Amino acid sequence: MPLNGVRISGRNQVPYRPEIRIMFRSSALLLAGVTGLTSIVAAMPATAMQAPPGARMSQDFPPFEKISEGFTEVAPADGGRGMYRVWVNKKTQRSLAELPRNFEKQDLFMAWTVASGVETSAVQTGDQYARWKRFGKRLALVEPNYAVISSGDKQSKDATQRVFTDRVILEVPILAMGPGGGPVIDLNALFVNKATSFFGRVAAGANTRLATVEKAKTFPGNVELCYQMPLATGRFAKLYYSIASIPSSTGYRPREADDRVGYFTTSIQDLGDPAADTPWKRYVNRWHLEKADPSLKMSPPKKPIVFYIEHTVPVRYRRWVRDGILEWNKAFEEVGIVNAVEVYQQDKLTGAHMDKDPEDARYNFMIWTNANMGFAIGPSRVHPKTGQILDADIVMDEGFVSSWVDGWERQIPHAAMESLGAETVEWLVENPEFDPRVILAEPQDRQQVATEIAPRHEELRGKGLRGMHPSLDGPGKLIAGAGPEGQAAESNAHACTACQNAMRKSMDVAFMRMNAELLGLSENTDPDGQKLDGIPEEFIGPLLKEVIMHEVGHTLGLRHNFVGSELVSYEEMNSEGFDGPISSSVMDYLPVNIAFGDEVVQGPWTTTTLGPYDMWAIAYGYTPGKTDAVLARCGEPELRYLTDEDTPGPDPMARRFDHAENPLDYVDAQLAIVEELRGRIIDEMVDEGESWSKARNGYLMTLSKHLSAVGVAGNWIGGSTVNRVVKGAELDPITDIPADQQRRALAIVLDATTPDTAYGLSPELLRKMTVEKWFDGGGRRGAMADSTFDVHNRISGVQRTALTLILNPTTLNRMYDNEFRAVEGEDVLTIPETMDGVKAAVWTELDARPNGNRSNTDAYISSLRRNLQRSHLERLVALAGGSASFGPSRAAVASLSRQQLRELDEQIGEVLSRDGSRLDTYSRAHLADAKAIIDRVLNADYVYN
Repeated sequence: MPLNGVRISGRNQVPYRPEIRIMFRSSALLLAGVTGLTSIVAAMPATAMQAPPGARMSQDFPPFEKISEGFTEVAPADGGRGMYRVWVNKKTQRSLAELPRNFEKQDLFMAWTVASGVETSAVQTGDQYARWKRFGKRLALVEPNYAVISSGDKQSKDATQRVFTDRVILEVPILAMGPGGGPVIDLNALFVNKATSFFGRVAAGANTRLATVEKAKTFPGNVELCYQMPLATGRFAKLYYSIASIPSSTGYRPREADDRVGYFTTSIQDLGDPAADTPWKRYVNRWHLEKADPSLKMSPPKKPIVFYIEHTVPVRYRRWVRDGILEWNKAFEEVGIVNAVEVYQQDKLTGAHMDKDPEDARYNFMIWTNANMGFAIGPSRVHPKTGQILDADIVMDEGFVSSWVDGWERQIPHAAMESLGAETVEWLVENPEFDPRVILAEPQDRQQVATEIAPRHEELRGKGLRGMHPSLDGPGKLIAGAGPEGQAAESNAHACTACQNAMRKSMDVAFMRMNAELLGLSENTDPDGQKLDGIPEEFIGPLLKEVIMHEVGHTLGLRHNFVGSELVSYEEMNSEGFDGPISSSVMDYLPVNIAFGDEVVQGPWTTTTLGPYDMWAIAYGYTPGKTDAVLARCGEPELRYLTDEDTPGPDPMARRFDHAENPLDYVDAQLAIVEELRGRIIDEMVDEGESWSKARNGYLMTLSKHLSAVGVAGNWIGGSTVNRVVKGAELDPITDIPADQQRRALAIVLDATTPDTAYGLSPELLRKMTVEKWFDGGGRRGAMADSTFDVHNRISGVQRTALTLILNPTTLNRMYDNEFRAVEGEDVLTIPETMDGVKAAVWTELDARPNGNRSNTDAYISSLRRNLQRSHLERLVALAGGSASFGPSRAAVASLSRQQLRELDEQIGEVLSRDGSRLDTYSRAHLADAKAIIDRVLNADYVYN
């Protein structure tokens, strides 16, 4: 959407008419003729003649003609007058700009993007709101203080302005005064030599000597510049800058945010009213969208939100992209605006809209890249005072469709961390041996992973973000070195994790590619239907549309809503004739809906239309006038909203990639799919002539889905339902999850991780799970891996992660609080019941007896189970110590852990005494060692506090 630029009116140079003040000594001189007056003036000293201000400044600098020698002026793109006058020297590849005379009164919106040369090319890198301010012979780019203000009396304003001042971002020398009387600056010195000030480490070490001016355009309200230079790696990159003037008033009225509706916000502290409940003023980020004719019930907009689909988007996918963008018109129609969103196709063959650059902040683009990263992102740029959205782009990576991603192993730790809260993250820093990020990493990488976690945690602690959940750990503001928010380079690198929807979707596409035939999924698609890139269009098309709807939602101001998936039960969405939305919001992260079972009907693969929450959220943000009637609907179940900062919280529905009204039903279905696939790997997943490495990849794929399902179930233990409601609503803000649901979740976690049979492994399968060895970029990871599958390492990692999902500070502290909140007679899952359940599942062999004499090749306690029991024992020993970082339940948990150690000591003693001679060497040594450890712990001196 083009910015409303300010045209510089009037002439570039105002004729100077000097006033000469002359002291006349007598009234007689007033009667003198012109000749006499001229004589007097001519006789005056030179200092009595005041030179024009512009002339004085020009005398302080070299003549413009000298410094601009060899430069050619860039003609304004529309034939009018440009915001800046720009000159380019094609021989030296330097560029100059003359600022207007009123430059110190111009508010600027500066945006920068790495347009090519890095994996996240075209993703918005950063933006800044600033003004130029002159200091002698230099110009400073200054960020005005918008964040902390006072709307109070003069004393309050003066006191606030004393503390919260403007900030200098960078400064450049003035080279000369231009023909229009404004200062001239070297654009290369600003945007090439100081590129790290904008792009951070991305531009660090770039070879600026080889920089070229790739683009220089000037318009009445903006200037567009692009420079190409080799980065430190030697790879050429294009760094794009868009500078626009921001009008002081556009008629836009900010709308106050409400935490019951999920919008990105622009927050300002107003210290002018000490009696206010809070100094914070929060405005929703939204477009300036209003009816062209307010008297009409249904009116077109004064100015629509316009998206251009870039010419790089493959023709075969364009209709799905277009449909995903235009889907939001349904929501705007509910507030009386028709065709609020328009879409145009950029086309290289016909030249349509090829004059528009995706990086130009005046235009909103849907961009396609091919970095093989499988991501999508929809960032926007907003006015810092009001929250008005000024520019937005969507970037979609080809890897989503091609799904050449092999990130299953790297996804496993992230899935495991999903449900762990702030105190657990803090506790894991002190206990890396229990951290899923460490124990699920490759053995050769564990030390490095463990070493990186603590410094990153300390960095967050220094930013006031101690205990922050890893999924929220990402930089915010985008100017390099500008305080605690992070660097532009980090932001660019982090862009793909800011919205992980498409990344995980690409895993589902890969899953579909590999397993469609095995699971009979192809039977649910039209055999004569169109295939796109080897996948049925009726599968990949709706998935692409859903991702685009999600990212467009971000560009309209909407945040994630991770409880959208609770709209419909798993049974209903996979029933005959169901064709509705399967989520109340497209702003959730939805897995692909794969129905499995003899009696199950395959429902929609994903949601293909806006849900009720999406319609309601747009109504809140874009309804003209008051919103009381909109907010009054907040208690309706399908309008529930929880977002990113709620994901480590107590509500198990606020999770990424869970599914259905009761996600435990979905978990059961996923585990059934995993079991089915593992049984078919050898005979059906690998075709004749294919590498057996496909069997290993296929198994790792199932292991990722396995642990992801276990993580979803683990969220329910100790959980509570959270409702963002105010007093007067029928719902309570907190409702505990029913105890029977928590017990079901606990059983799923234990049944899916503690028995050997849960992993579907057999000697035959293990003998075939190898890797391909290619020593190049496409295979180096495999080349460095062991050809044999490290079964104990992998399974032990899953087992230990399952223990962390249950026996962690977050879960146990919540259970402790749940017990206290319960009313008399209410059924509650307690900490003792939970710990007893874990112990019973881990140490089942202590309650049985060996069947005959066991050998070392047929051990009574298998190697996987011995590893599990040792891990549980280590966990009990650690918990018995009562770590201070564990939280309020630490004393109770420590007591219960020591009690369990005493019980285990007694049980193990009985087994060794009764059946020791019949046990294999492994099992006997394992139990004897366990007993010795317990004895040492229980008999150790204990110093209180």
